[in-house]
Amino acid sequence: MSNLVRELIAFDILKQELEDIEVDTESDDSLLKAHIQLIKQCSGASQRIITATQGLSEYDFQKSISNVEFVYKVHTKQLLTVHNKLIAWVIDFFIAKEKANKITDLDFSDQAEVRLDLWQTKSAKAKNQIKILANALGKEEYNEFIAQYRLAHTELAL
Repeated sequence: MSNLVRELIAFDILKQELEDIEVDTESDDSLLKAHIQLIKQCSGASQRIITATQGLSEYDFQKSISNVEFVYKVHTKQLLTVHNKLIAWVIDFFIAKEKANKITDLDFSDQAEVRLDLWQTKSAKAKNQIKILANALGKEEYNEFIAQYRLAHTELAL
């Protein structure tokens, strides 16, 4: 079994673990820490696959994974790269949103407003980037991404 196939199987297993993660359907403001942690691990696994396949054409990529069954099939290298960028922006969005929420809930110092503005700006930028990539992907593909990463209960769902 090639190293690429091992990485893809590990990536697929991480996505399957996301199915078992508890999600907070009451709040679209944040994800649970375990959920964010798994998404970060997916991002790392995805990046390793992208790095490992830099020298491969799309045809060679498909040929090397054609005999392996995945629950969450990686269709193309290009799509994997787009999903990895989306994952990075999703992580940035939820971390920034969580930090902004903590400031509004707990911090009443003079510097709180400045930090709050910075985190809200970062959150808005990340959400904007997600929307740009979502439009580029198309509604069906973006909804598949949202389902794979268990984000349907968040404000990122269409």
